[in-house]
Amino acid sequence: MNAVTLASPVPPVSRFDQSRHVGRKTISISALGQVLRWRWKLVMGVLGLTLLAGFAASYLIPPRYQSTARLRITPIRALPLSMDSDGSGPLDQSLLSTEIATIRSRDIARRVVLANGLQRDPEFVSPALRSARGEMAQARAVEAAISNLLDRLGVEQQEKSYILSVSFQSRDPVKAARIANSFAESYINSTADVMMSTAARQADAGQAALQRLSREAEQAEANVAQYRAASGIVQGSNGATINDQQIAPLSMQLSAAEAQASAARSNLESAEKQVSTAGADAVSAVLSSTVVADLRRQRTIAEGDRSQLAARYGAKFPALIEANERINALDRQIHEEQLRIIEGLRSEARATAAQAASLRGQLNTLKGEIAANNSAAVKAESLQRNADAATGAYKQLAGSVQQSAQAEQASQPQARLLEQAIIASQPSFPNRPALVATSLLLGLVLGIIAAMVTETMQGTVRNADDVEVLLGLRFLASVPRLGRKQLSDADGVRCPPADTLLLRPMSAYAEAYRSIRNSIRRVEGGTARVVALCSTVPGEGKTSSSLTLARVMAMSGERVLLIDGDVRRPSVRRQAHLEAEAGLVEVLRGEADLSQAILADHVEGCSILPVRKSTFSPTDLFNPGRMRLLLEQLRPHYDHILIDTPPVLGVTDSRSIAKLSDGVVLMIKWGSTPISAVDAALAGLEHDNVPIIGAVLTMVNPRAEAVGALYYSRRYANYYQQ
Repeated sequence: MNAVTLASPVPPVSRFDQSRHVGRKTISISALGQVLRWRWKLVMGVLGLTLLAGFAASYLIPPRYQSTARLRITPIRALPLSMDSDGSGPLDQSLLSTEIATIRSRDIARRVVLANGLQRDPEFVSPALRSARGEMAQARAVEAAISNLLDRLGVEQQEKSYILSVSFQSRDPVKAARIANSFAESYINSTADVMMSTAARQADAGQAALQRLSREAEQAEANVAQYRAASGIVQGSNGATINDQQIAPLSMQLSAAEAQASAARSNLESAEKQVSTAGADAVSAVLSSTVVADLRRQRTIAEGDRSQLAARYGAKFPALIEANERINALDRQIHEEQLRIIEGLRSEARATAAQAASLRGQLNTLKGEIAANNSAAVKAESLQRNADAATGAYKQLAGSVQQSAQAEQASQPQARLLEQAIIASQPSFPNRPALVATSLLLGLVLGIIAAMVTETMQGTVRNADDVEVLLGLRFLASVPRLGRKQLSDADGVRCPPADTLLLRPMSAYAEAYRSIRNSIRRVEGGTARVVALCSTVPGEGKTSSSLTLARVMAMSGERVLLIDGDVRRPSVRRQAHLEAEAGLVEVLRGEADLSQAILADHVEGCSILPVRKSTFSPTDLFNPGRMRLLLEQLRPHYDHILIDTPPVLGVTDSRSIAKLSDGVVLMIKWGSTPISAVDAALAGLEHDNVPIIGAVLTMVNPRAEAVGALYYSRRYANYYQQ
């Protein structure tokens, strides 16, 4: 048998390289609609479950009713004499924030709890606290009710105004309105100040005292200024001397410089110790260097490239020599960067030490100048304290007088009730229409995500790129999956897929096998006379494909013999509607002649050597000598000999038959056979040095544009007789 060398449009991929690609599929935007068509059941299932959960939640969640009371805040001017007479001015947001915090305070909530007896309400207090006795237990019940009350309270500002909305949620609509109104009333009552009858008299007495303290403060300040001018003490803008103002920043600078010098010295000592014990690689600055990390990452990549080259080529291969030189260059760069980092630590230590020494000298000089002025400053400070005391007394009294004046105007409440809370007729939570709409949107999003994740994690062959890139095989054709109508004859009786060729010879299904026939005829080195059709696992359409391909070749005027090599689960005879008294097993055992075993198919030019019945034998029926002799005996009489083999991974007979063939066509079920299983089957065939013609995707979804657009898209529908 002559060896046949096969051409492949892409370089073969090693088994180890392919394993890294398994499961790493991506979905483009253009393929999203296609994925949704394939996974529409999954999308609708997720959508249905999410909608069901939304409906259930909308009826199982206890409803809550919300009522809202509205308050108007009246701002009180702290300095009424400085304001406009009409009281107009910008919105005081800090005042509103303060009042909102006041309404939400625990003191106001405590008033509401006690006024409404909520410490005994089961909605706010647990049964254990309600049934407990004693003052401590009652206090805990009140505090628990306050916490639960504040969790359901909402206080918000209405737009840009002095109007506040006080809302409350409860399972009882009447209770929600009552508590919201109670919060508003408790807040209003708490802000009403008691009229102060003596405010006017206190203001009159304070005015006389203010005038006396004002004269004393002015005289004390004049005495301080005269003494400082006479003694030559120069002060800055904040009252301290110029030297005093300079010493604090200088001391802080010195402390910072000494800390930096100490840190730099410590880093250098640590680095030198690490270099002496564990080498430059152990230095912390080297470990944290992004440059060194990047160089090491480049070296790791280069090391990986060198390992791959070394495993594939010899030591003198140019690419391997170049990889070694690149690794050596990266090692030198890493060493140079390490030395530069350590030298940088030394330079930093020297610079920070010099800076600290310079600042220390400046500080010592400044301290000497300050010592010379200390004697004069003592008396100046004494005079300044007298002046400060007089000024402080004046300001304190001025504040008291101002508070007395404001107390007269603060006798009115700061807020008033604009609108009482009313009993709500509909629950505010849960919002069933919104919840259902959200469930619908969420279900749709989750369904799409589930479909995309499922498709991305799909570890099967789905398109020609998977065949050529992941498996390193030549892609021959895609065979569309036949529908119920296509698998029925004129009377509506179901028929085998191979009969579709006879019923619809111009269909896309038939055209796919013509493409496979042409690929077999165009292999490099000549036509493959003996072709084994293999599959990885059962159920990949191998037998149907073998019979259909044999009939396509016969219809093209070629003499074809189809041998059923699956002796354990033979099905060629059944699909071809033939009866046999002898078959391949009897021929190999010498119990029958070829003339008795070979049957004529319904298509002229196509012959079949079937298996009469299932055979389980411990002997090697496909002994290389007997099977090779049989094939050599059949070669002169046929243009093509096709062998339908058992699955490669399950039965060893398949590899024995494949080694005797001129080439193997691997049948892969679209979207079903795991890539890892196909990879294992290919590894066994390659170990036996079996020439592989290419791979065929079977039972392809006709709507799979990524795989079938070349032949089966709607653009080509008019070319086929479906």
